[in-house]
Amino acid sequence: MKKTLLLSITLSMTLFADISVEKVVVEQSALQAQTDVQADEVKFTRQQDLAEILSSYVPEINMVRASAIGNDIVLRGFKRDDINVLIDGAKIYGACPNRMDPPAMHISIADIQKVEVAEGPFDVENFGSMGGRVNVLTADPQEGFNGEGAITIGSFGYNKFDAKVEGGDEKLKFSFGVSRENSEQYEDGSGKTLVEQNWDRLGKSDPNAYQEKYKNIDAYTRATIQTKAIYDIDDNQRIKLSLYSDKATDVLYPAFQMDAQLDKTLMLNGSYIIKNLGDFSKELLVQGYYSTVTHDMGTEFRNAAVMMGGKMYRTHHVKSRIEGLKIKNSFLVADILWQVGVDGSLRNWNGICLSEPSKKPRQVRIPDVDTKNRALFVKASKTFDKLTVGAGARFDSTDIDANNLNHPTIANIAPIQNYYKGHTSRSYNDISANLKLDYKLDESSSVYVALGQGIRVPDAQELYFIGFMMGNWSRKGNPNLQETKNRELDIGLKTILFDTELEASIFYSDLKDYIYGYRTNRGNKDPKKYYLTWTNIDAHLYGGSLSLRRSLGDYMMIEGAISYQKGKKDDTIAGQTDDDLAQIPPLHARVALSYDDGEYYVMVEELASAGWKDYDSDNGERAIGGWGVMNVKASKDLSDTISLNVGIDNIFDKTYAVNNTYIGRSLIGGRNPVLINEPGRFIYANLTMRF
Repeated sequence: MKKTLLLSITLSMTLFADISVEKVVVEQSALQAQTDVQADEVKFTRQQDLAEILSSYVPEINMVRASAIGNDIVLRGFKRDDINVLIDGAKIYGACPNRMDPPAMHISIADIQKVEVAEGPFDVENFGSMGGRVNVLTADPQEGFNGEGAITIGSFGYNKFDAKVEGGDEKLKFSFGVSRENSEQYEDGSGKTLVEQNWDRLGKSDPNAYQEKYKNIDAYTRATIQTKAIYDIDDNQRIKLSLYSDKATDVLYPAFQMDAQLDKTLMLNGSYIIKNLGDFSKELLVQGYYSTVTHDMGTEFRNAAVMMGGKMYRTHHVKSRIEGLKIKNSFLVADILWQVGVDGSLRNWNGICLSEPSKKPRQVRIPDVDTKNRALFVKASKTFDKLTVGAGARFDSTDIDANNLNHPTIANIAPIQNYYKGHTSRSYNDISANLKLDYKLDESSSVYVALGQGIRVPDAQELYFIGFMMGNWSRKGNPNLQETKNRELDIGLKTILFDTELEASIFYSDLKDYIYGYRTNRGNKDPKKYYLTWTNIDAHLYGGSLSLRRSLGDYMMIEGAISYQKGKKDDTIAGQTDDDLAQIPPLHARVALSYDDGEYYVMVEELASAGWKDYDSDNGERAIGGWGVMNVKASKDLSDTISLNVGIDNIFDKTYAVNNTYIGRSLIGGRNPVLINEPGRFIYANLTMRF
C-alpha cells in the first residue's frame, strides 16, 4: 500500500450557529467527580474513534488499540465491565468477547454534544458503575430548520460523509442524520500498515497472519443512521425518542486472530419527564431503552481459512441484546434534594462458532445467557453554608442463567457438561453506597472527600464461555466467580493560584474478589496448550491526577494535565509470581498552548507517556517504551457560515504504541494479542458550512 498524505476536507452545515472551537472544559465537584469533554473538542479531531478522542483530552483515560476503529478505553486502571459506558443514559453492550465492538464504538461522532467522564464508584443510578461512568450525550434538535452535511478525505485514504437535518417549533422538534466512512489501513511511523504489523509480529506463514492477497484490503467501512424527536406537551411535560443504527463491515483487527465481517447495531431510547407534580415530586423521569448488537468475526482474511483443507475457516456469530427501564423521582424536603428510583434491565448474550462457507454449527461459545438486574436507589444532597454533603445507596438483585448448555454441539461432550453441571444459574444481591463532602474554602477554591463502594457482577463470558476441542480448552468460563467490590477513597482540590486554575485528585481503591483474566493450561490434555479463564483475586489500585490552566495575555492559553496509576495484586494467582495488575497505564501527560483572537484559533499540543515498567509478565504483558508526540490544530471563520479547521497529528511521524498485550483482551490456544502501533503522521482539514 502506498502511503498517502491527503488533506481532509469536511463540508459541514452545522446545526448550532454559535458553536466555535474552544479549549477543553473540565468541571469537577465532589458530588459529580466528573470531567466533561464538549462537542467542539470532539468535532475538532479526525472524528474516527471515540476512544482515541477521549484518551487525547483526558489523561486518566488510556486507549486499548485493536484497529482503526472500535478501540476500548481504560479509566484510571479500570477496564471492560469495571466501567459503565452509556449513550444518553442508556446501557449498551457490544457482542464480541474480545471487545472488537466496545460500547464506546456505538455512536456517531458527529452527533455528540458532550461526553461526561465520572471517576470512581459514586454512580448509584446505573448498574455496573464500579470503577466509573462514561455518558455520551447526543445533540437535541432545535427549532426552525437547519441542516448539516460533511465530506472528509484524509491521510491513509480516510473519507467520511455526514448529513443531518433538523426542524420544528416550540412543541415538536426532530432531527435525522446519516454518515458513511471508509479508510485504507493506516501506517505507523515506520510506514507499516496494519497487515504488515501483523506479519512483522507473527510471520507471514502463521495461521493467524493475513493472506498475501489481502495485503491492501481496506481497514473498514461504516455507515450510521440516527434520528431524534422531542415533543413538549406543555411547560412541565416532555417526551424524547431516539433511534440509532450502525453497520460496519470488514473491520480489520490485526491484534486478534479474526476480523469483523459485520457489526450491526440498533438502539432505541425513550424518556418522559413531568415536572411539579406536587411537594414530593419536582421531577419524575421514566426512561426505557432497547439495543441489539450483532457481531460476526471470522478467519476469512487469514491463512487459517486455507489451511488443513479449510477446516479452520470459521465465523463466530455473536449477538447481544439489552432492554431496560428506569423510574426516578426528585423532590426537596427540609432543604435536602432527594432522588429515589427503580432500575431494571435484561441482557442476553448468545454466540456460536460456524464452519465456513457451509454455516454448519461447530460449537456454542456463549450459551444463551440472560443477566436480569433489578435495583432500588436513593441519592440525597444538602448544603450547609460552605459544606455540601451528598450520599447515595443502591441495592441490586441480579440473576444470571445459562439457557443453552444442552445445544447439540456440546450436549454430548462430557468435559463441558461435567464442568458446568449444577452451575447454570447464579444469583447476586449487593449494596453500593457512597458519602461525599465538598467544602468551599473561598470563591475560587474547594476541597472534596468521597468514600464509596461499587459492585460489578461477572458477565456471561467470564462465567460460561466454551472453547473446547480434542481434550483441550482454548477459553473457559468460571461459573463460581463472585462479584467484585471496589471500596474507594477519593480526595480532590480545585483552586486558583497565581492566576492559574488548578485541579488535583488522588484515589485509593481496595478491590475485593476482583475478576481477573489469566493464562493457564490446567486440565488440558496437552500441557503445551494454554487458555484464558478468570478467577477472583484481591488487589488494590491507587493514583492521582493534576491539571493546570493559565491565560497568557488576552489571546493565549496554556494548559497541562498529568495522570498516574499503579495496581497490585494482594494475592498472586496459583502458579504465577507477578503481582502487577494488567492494563494499568504508566504516567501520561498532555500540554497544550493555544491562541484565540476570535478570528484565528491555533493549538499546539504534546502528548507523552512513560514506558511500561510495571506489567503482568505472567499474562502476556511486556516492557514497552515511552513516547511523546506533537499535534497542531488551527481554525478560521471564513465567513458567517463557513469555517476552516486544519490539523496534523503526530507531526514527526513517531512509531509508538499506547497499550500492552494482556491476554485478557484475547487468548485462544495460548496466543497473546499482537501489539499494534499508533498511526504515523496524519494530516486533515475540515471545512464547515452553516445555514
